Amino acid sequence: MYTWRRIDNRAGAGQSGIKRMNETLKRIKARVDQAVETRMTEAEKQADMARRRAAAAVPLFQAFKDVRHQLVKVSVLKSIWPEDFHNRDDHATVLVADILGDRRTPCGIRLHIPGGFRRFEVEVLGDGSLNYVAVRESLGGRPHVASYNSVEQWLDTFYITMGTLLELSYPGGDHRLNRS
Repeated sequence: MYTWRRIDNRAGAGQSGIKRMNETLKRIKARVDQAVETRMTEAEKQADMARRRAAAAVPLFQAFKDVRHQLVKVSVLKSIWPEDFHNRDDHATVLVADILGDRRTPCGIRLHIPGGFRRFEVEVLGDGSLNYVAVRESLGGRPHVASYNSVEQWLDTFYITMGTLLELSYPGGDHRLNRS
């Protein structure tokens, strides 16, 4: 069993022990400083990735902003909330289950859909490239994941999803029904 007195005697009392102690303290401080730098660098990388994801998600949020006041189909509301669909707001904003990311750097949106959720999110891959993800999360089933390299394909999936959920009106009436 060691005691401090034995450790002091082994380390050598006097000036050489103090010098070794100072060197040890310097090494400890250097390691602590290095760890702090590493953590700060990692935090900066995380913040940069969050900013990139948020910037890449701007077209998605703009597209949702354009349709947020559109009416949701009654059949969709009944399917999502069968008990109280009549008490729900009937605009597209009611479909938003969650905004993904933090408040300052949102990177996606999660929507209520019949039978589960639909998530649109921007991810950063290991090589630093952006990946646009659309996920169909069914209740009790495996998620269906679609990954896109381009924002256009990703937004097309968003448009198709919103087209199935919203009551769409066309200026001058419904031209799809005009067969002449």
